[in-house]
Amino acid sequence: MLTVKISRADKQFFTLEDVLTVRLDADLNVPADSLTVTCPYNDTIRKNAQTIQAYNGDRLVFRGRIDSVDSIKRAQGVIMKITARSLAAALLDNEAEPVTYFDPTAVMIESRHLRPFGITLANRDNQPYYDSLKIDKGMSHWRVIERFCRARYHSEPRISGDGTAYLDRRPSDEVAVFSDSGSGIPYISLNESRRPYRLISEIRLKFRQANTYGSVIRNANPEARQVTRVRYVNAAADKTTLATADKMLENSNRRSYLLKLSCAGCHCGLLGKRAEVRDSVLGTIGGLAVRKVSYTVSSRGEFSTIELEKENYNVVDELHN
Repeated sequence: MLTVKISRADKQFFTLEDVLTVRLDADLNVPADSLTVTCPYNDTIRKNAQTIQAYNGDRLVFRGRIDSVDSIKRAQGVIMKITARSLAAALLDNEAEPVTYFDPTAVMIESRHLRPFGITLANRDNQPYYDSLKIDKGMSHWRVIERFCRARYHSEPRISGDGTAYLDRRPSDEVAVFSDSGSGIPYISLNESRRPYRLISEIRLKFRQANTYGSVIRNANPEARQVTRVRYVNAAADKTTLATADKMLENSNRRSYLLKLSCAGCHCGLLGKRAEVRDSVLGTIGGLAVRKVSYTVSSRGEFSTIELEKENYNVVDELHN
């Protein structure tokens, strides 16, 4: 079970005793992890709670500021509900200063957009991105980091629950193996969902405002060949590029397949890892990645719900004119 610690206004931490329930959600598609804890009424928490940390054994898996503290009185007594988001929430909540960077590095991005919020780099890459990076009015710090990562590393950033930033986010070589028999992480239940209705078969584009949508990108996913679901992208519009169409196809492919497992215990550390499922009925399903982990503790025990998606697809065949 997770150990939960809460800090008061004087920055001193105390361990939360008599925890009733815990829910920790981590999702690669959501910048900030979330933590919800319920416990018996505590006047110190109600008046002075500031930040919260959660440990799985000795490993810090979550830290962040408390978003809300609810005191709930019922016939059975008074309980408290504490909700918090990890440090990455500050990157969403704060607007970055409009400026243009020339040849920025990951270390510089850390200094200006991560360290002010208590977040540090996993890899202190000081190799410049030889181009400019424009921060527009209204952009959040998270949006700046996203834009830098896509330009510099062609990847999406990830801020772990303990406040570590992974800008060049590449899958670990380690493969998490799940199995209903034999070696691997055992699971209690499995739910595989194939959803072809999510697939986009092709995207039609135009590159000049005066032109028609005469160019086509077709989805290379074999399962998309049986689907007719067309979208249009005006690549001549401001802030719209060919990459927009690629991303639309990639997202449609990812969402077309979901495999959900229920496992006993805490498995928060699996997020982002490659995965394989060995099932006695469905067989071996490979090429997966852990996209979401939801960990819960209650009177029923400790369980992790793990959502797996296809790791990647060859997104497009080619551009047809």
